[in-house]
Amino acid sequence: MADDLEVLEALRPIVDPEVGISIVDLGLVYRAERVSGRIDVAITLTTRACPLGEMILEEVRAALATCFPDVGEIRVDLVWEPPWTPDRMSPDALSRLG
Repeated sequence: MADDLEVLEALRPIVDPEVGISIVDLGLVYRAERVSGRIDVAITLTTRACPLGEMILEEVRAALATCFPDVGEIRVDLVWEPPWTPDRMSPDALSRLG
């Protein structure tokens, strides 16, 4: 199933504070879909040692609740497989990081 573009757009303003780039452009969103009255999102982090992981997860939940107030359930999973690599980044993010 393809990612839901409206869900991705709701997540685009969320920035990884360590690099200053959207989690969408960094390729940290592995799944973003609406299914049967709920939103399912899977994200990863650039590293397991990221001290801001819980903050990012809360920002994801808050952004989705704001953009989709009528949805019944929002499920946000932190996943580690497959491991994140820079090749998941958008061309814009790659150019910004050099």
